[in-house]
Amino acid sequence: MEYIFLAGVHGVGKSTLLHRINADCPIVYASVSDLIRKAGKKIAASNKLTDGIDENQQLWKSELFNLSVPESKILILDGHFSLINKDNAVERLSFDTFAGTNMNKIILKRESPLIIKERLEKRDNVKWDINKIMEFQKIEEEQAVSYSIQKGIPIFIFDQEKMYQELIDFITV
Repeated sequence: MEYIFLAGVHGVGKSTLLHRINADCPIVYASVSDLIRKAGKKIAASNKLTDGIDENQQLWKSELFNLSVPESKILILDGHFSLINKDNAVERLSFDTFAGTNMNKIILKRESPLIIKERLEKRDNVKWDINKIMEFQKIEEEQAVSYSIQKGIPIFIFDQEKMYQELIDFITV
């Protein structure tokens, strides 16, 4: 099953963007975290330190193939190319994570690190270091662009509201 991968760091606004896109396009969306939970692993939504990264990547792929998506809809999967591990270090996900899946486009959502910090602290009631957010977002972008180039998958970097119609065109064409 083909899907568009919506990447970006925690708090960048992926879910908000998906809700908006859903109002304008025939999409079905899911998050990698939700697929991991559906596979039976408990993940606290407010905990951004990830344990068992390799195991989690296998779990979501199993659930991806169980999704039922009508032919008239486009599947967008919300996830990451990097995560913050249990030691609070940014960890690049192996590109093998996506092996055997049919990612056909990538959307990378970027945002001001200060806005991300405000969102995360308000949402999760946890203090964030602005430098950690900047490092995380830099590595996420490096990984997304590198994967796009390596696999020949088109990428759209969305970081300005005025680009919204271009984003819709990217999704639907």
